[in-house]
Amino acid sequence: MDMKTTGPYVFAKLTSNKGKLQMPEDSENLSQERISTGFSSQSMTNLNHIVPDFSLDIFKLIPKNKATSKLMQQIISKAQPDELNQIIENILPNISELMGDIYGNYICQTLFHNCSANHRLRILIALRNSIVKIAYNSRGTHALQNLIAMMNLREEEEIYQKEFKGKIVEMSKDFNASHVIQRLLVTVHNKYFITREIKGHVEELATDKLGVCIVKKCCNDPQIMSEILGGSLMLMQHPYGNYALQTVIDMWKEEAAHEFLSAIQGRSSQLCLQKYSSNVMEHALKVENIRKSILKELISNCKITELLVSQYGSYVLRTAAEYCEKEFKVELLEIINTATSEMHNIKLKPLWGEILNKLSK
Repeated sequence: MDMKTTGPYVFAKLTSNKGKLQMPEDSENLSQERISTGFSSQSMTNLNHIVPDFSLDIFKLIPKNKATSKLMQQIISKAQPDELNQIIENILPNISELMGDIYGNYICQTLFHNCSANHRLRILIALRNSIVKIAYNSRGTHALQNLIAMMNLREEEEIYQKEFKGKIVEMSKDFNASHVIQRLLVTVHNKYFITREIKGHVEELATDKLGVCIVKKCCNDPQIMSEILGGSLMLMQHPYGNYALQTVIDMWKEEAAHEFLSAIQGRSSQLCLQKYSSNVMEHALKVENIRKSILKELISNCKITELLVSQYGSYVLRTAAEYCEKEFKVELLEIINTATSEMHNIKLKPLWGEILNKLSK
């Protein structure tokens, strides 16, 4: 049999028109042959309006091109419940390979959005011992994230817990797998199986480009919050760690004040001048108790002028001017007015103007 009139070649030539599949222009030449996948199973009558004499056995194959993948996706989206059952039966033996395939992963994503909770559970059972490998795959990660996003059964969550046990920390630092952990954190009902493994590794993850994204999503856990605050001085000067500390301060506010202030005491001016820690100081100045302590230290140590000659320091003062109490505004206004009248910096002058304007209100 000529392969050009069968299987994937035919499907590759099918085109889409307003959501309906149309036969190619040279369909007259194909009318002599029945369009089929080359498999022996009986065609599904409900799908005949899409492809005449179509066999669902094609779902036993890994698609070899984009057109075949798109066709299979359309068939899944239009399939009746009994047809979807057969599609899943055909896909299950190759489901892990399909999820990591360049074209197959899109078929899986479409399937996950169209199947029932019981179907998803069957798929997860078929994927046991393969889920972690799929999470690390550059294409599999997208399919798996879609599968996780649909999760709503306790049994599904239990499978993920067993599969990822002891692997959370390393997965959190991987480019592909970290997104799977992030998806779990926003989907699962009980995050404890993730936070339990992160505890004791917070500093390690917070200083990792990908790991910090995981830590930020776990900052509502008191122990993780405590670990971040315990490393405040180091983390706030780190390119990635500073984001974890910003999240803790924004989330816990006054509850984080005592431990944070203990870490930065006597170092406020230096931290206001440093690129990464100055971002944390700006967030900290929005919390009343922390703000009052920092401003008292800066004023009593005569550090305001030192901050004005620095771009980062000036940004910190602008935030302080916006949030500080009236008593501090009066004092800061006098100090900054006097200092800036004797200073000349074309780049920083507009920023000083903003600071003075906020203090004058």
